[in-house]
Amino acid sequence: MMRVAPLLVAPLLLAATLLGACSKGDDLRRYAVVRRADVWQAVITDADRGRLSRLSDAWQQARADVAAAGSAADLAALGALAGPALANPKLPVAGAYRCRVIHLGWRQGQPQTVPAVQVTAQRPCTLAADGLLLRFDAPIAEGQQLGALYPDIDRLIYLGSVRLADEPGRHVYGEDRDRDQLGVLEQVAPARWRIALPWPRWTARLTLIEIVPA
Repeated sequence: MMRVAPLLVAPLLLAATLLGACSKGDDLRRYAVVRRADVWQAVITDADRGRLSRLSDAWQQARADVAAAGSAADLAALGALAGPALANPKLPVAGAYRCRVIHLGWRQGQPQTVPAVQVTAQRPCTLAADGLLLRFDAPIAEGQQLGALYPDIDRLIYLGSVRLADEPGRHVYGEDRDRDQLGVLEQVAPARWRIALPWPRWTARLTLIEIVPA
């Protein structure tokens, strides 16, 4: 009979326990207290674990690209969005928000004629309560970002996927590596958050999704 490593069983059992303890639609007062990495650790792929470990490198290289392009003023115009995260953050709750997407730097092989800082217009997006999690739904240029935000100490880990425009159905995280999205949500100012996605698949060194109340 196949044996499963105990180190894998523990986080899986904890994930099932935590997620099963709350029904969909519960408020997130408990989620603000139960900030454990075990749940997302049981879900994240090895490839995204590597991307997450290189988040600071993505920031560093994105800023280097912006400087090389002479676009420092565009980066400065983002203000707190491109600055350090707040200590003792207040994490977002379920509700209606507005989001915009910022691409920083150049993806390997991408022509450097593309602007090093690209900013989209704000669009409606939502955070919906799902037990201990927040479900994120936001339109993007390629289609739609769909995924879950998992508690992790003083931040949230975003694991999601992309649905292309006019594409039926949806992809689940971990189903298609090219669609998988990995990010870290942090608070950067009162009522202002960002999801930083290091090494996105299709563009840039680093993608930021700004989230503000609608």
